[in-house]
Amino acid sequence: MRNPLLAALFVAVTGVLCAPGEAAAQAQPDPAKVAVIRQILEVTHAADQVVGAIEASVPAQRASNPRIPAVFWDRFLAQARARRGEFIDSVVPIYSRTFELAELKTLLQFYQSPLGHRLLEAQPGVMRESMQLGQRWGARIGADIGQQLAAEGVHVQP
Repeated sequence: MRNPLLAALFVAVTGVLCAPGEAAAQAQPDPAKVAVIRQILEVTHAADQVVGAIEASVPAQRASNPRIPAVFWDRFLAQARARRGEFIDSVVPIYSRTFELAELKTLLQFYQSPLGHRLLEAQPGVMRESMQLGQRWGARIGADIGQQLAAEGVHVQP
């Protein structure tokens, strides 16, 4: 690849998409835990949330990386959608290392409860608004620092 930006992006994306091999190389978790973990990930729509976050971020990535051809982003999104099972497979060992079986069962019960359903229903909107708030907050911080640096005689390229 002649384009260094495209090459760096390819390496980063390849690292993310190849991560399931790493997870598989680790010790296999208890099958009872795996079953509960997979139920939790299904009930929480974990893969849909990750793909949704990727889909939401791609327009900004396209805009900030105009030298990367549109076909790359189109194929990246298609692969993310098609390979969501790899994400789930990669997350299972993380949950297994982090939670005991009893905790996982309690989490599953919570997500299956009315409050758990309400959380799952509200979470995408809360996350979207939080991300927008975070972007505005970060922009204010950046503007403040830019003004401070300008007052100090430091020229910052936009």
